[in-house]
Amino acid sequence: MFNEENKFIEGLLSGANKFSNQRHIAAVRDGFIDLMPLTIIASFWVLINNMLLNPDTGLLNFIPNIGIFTEIGGYVYNATLGILAILIAFTTGSRLSRSYGQEGFVGGYTGVASFVTLLPSTVIVNSLEGDVFEVGGVLTQALTSATGMFLAIVASLIGVTVLSKLSEIEKLKIKMPESVPPTIAKSFNVLIPIFIVTLILAVFQFVVVIIFNTNIPDLITTFFQTPLVGSLQTLPGILLYVFLSNLLWAFGIHGTSILGSIGEPLMLTALQENIDALNAGNELPHIVTKPFIDAFGWMGGGGNLICLVIAILIISKREDYRTITKIGLVPSLFNISEPLMFGIPVVFNPLLAIPLIIVPSITISIAYIATNIGLISKTAAMIPWTTPPVISGFLATSGDWRAVILQVLLIILGTLIYMPFVRMTNKAKI
Repeated sequence: MFNEENKFIEGLLSGANKFSNQRHIAAVRDGFIDLMPLTIIASFWVLINNMLLNPDTGLLNFIPNIGIFTEIGGYVYNATLGILAILIAFTTGSRLSRSYGQEGFVGGYTGVASFVTLLPSTVIVNSLEGDVFEVGGVLTQALTSATGMFLAIVASLIGVTVLSKLSEIEKLKIKMPESVPPTIAKSFNVLIPIFIVTLILAVFQFVVVIIFNTNIPDLITTFFQTPLVGSLQTLPGILLYVFLSNLLWAFGIHGTSILGSIGEPLMLTALQENIDALNAGNELPHIVTKPFIDAFGWMGGGGNLICLVIAILIISKREDYRTITKIGLVPSLFNISEPLMFGIPVVFNPLLAIPLIIVPSITISIAYIATNIGLISKTAAMIPWTTPPVISGFLATSGDWRAVILQVLLIILGTLIYMPFVRMTNKAKI
């Protein structure tokens, strides 16, 4: 039995190493690592804006007009997480291009061009008066932030791969006289390949718009949101929501943002009905609300990463993991997971992706059942999503100390599930 277990672990490690060292996967992983300083800086500003400067719930909200200072963090957010999709398209393209033995910056700007080529040429905006306008030449944060990363990564990988293959064809290179500086000559060598790459992607986008009367980002969103149109108040429904959210995170996509546009309105409506019932002295009708999933599914951020933090600090022997975890510890305590997601990184990590998906599904299932049979109270209070674990459970359930105990037990359980995978990363070259 012991030998069989060792063989299974060795096979899993071997498969994980092969997966992580695959050219395209490595490019995405290293691209996220390149952006780690920006994601950490942005995450701290998100924390400051929400915990300190928020005029409604911030700790400094007693100061008049304190909310105006959130503009400072807003500027930083716009320049970092607000354009994260564009940045990851560049770093991924640059890394992939270098893996093919070519210029990194050429792959970088080709990755960005490939991504933007697949974005819609116009967007719909609503005025303050309620009028609807179609505006051209605009890139919104719905397209350039974390919600657009999936398309950015795929577009960059496809564009740079095709570019690298075409660049090897001598007939596609424009020969320049020897008197021309090498830098200029290299630029002309990739001119035709880049033209072909952008042409292919532009035609593809054009066909999608003409035939399906939509655009590629909307198609991607619809693909993941459609299964969730049904009620989220059932255990299978909320498990599907949690599973898809963390599956997206495993591939570097902000799952809670992608699915939040359909899930959060339903869960906020359920919360309001619970609040109304509580005020009327009636039985609360719903289990699944936004504070419910925040308190029991997103402890430490997507994937219940507070459990990963504890697991790494306890048993990880990797100095890189431990150092990044110490940096990301404070944001994680306030459910901001980006420093760990993109710093370790957890995304595109075949070993950590398994508990990333499994742990929230288990904790949500236990919390749902515990609420359903009356072991803890139903949630009936709106709390900021940055409320730390344990405190969040107490506040969301209107002061039920049993929810605190449940959160502690779920964190322990989640940590135990993460631990074997963290131990495997000690041996893996990921």
